[in-house]
Amino acid sequence: MRLATLHLETARYGDVYRAERLALLRQQMMRHIKRTDASAQKVEQALARLAEANALGNRRASVAPTSPRLGISFKTS
Repeated sequence: MRLATLHLETARYGDVYRAERLALLRQQMMRHIKRTDASAQKVEQALARLAEANALGNRRASVAPTSPRLGISFKTS
């Protein structure tokens, strides 16, 4: 959406240039915020899965599995 002008000072430092630059920066910031939000959601989901797996692992460890061939209990506490 750039407008052509023959006067270089107006093209580089004029109101139209500043407005266009502001719109571009605003667009870049919105894209960055959306990417950051999507990444944060993925991290939150991974942490939830990890917490669920740890809780499941803790429940399994409390059952104290044994090896039928060796007669050894794997419970440590």
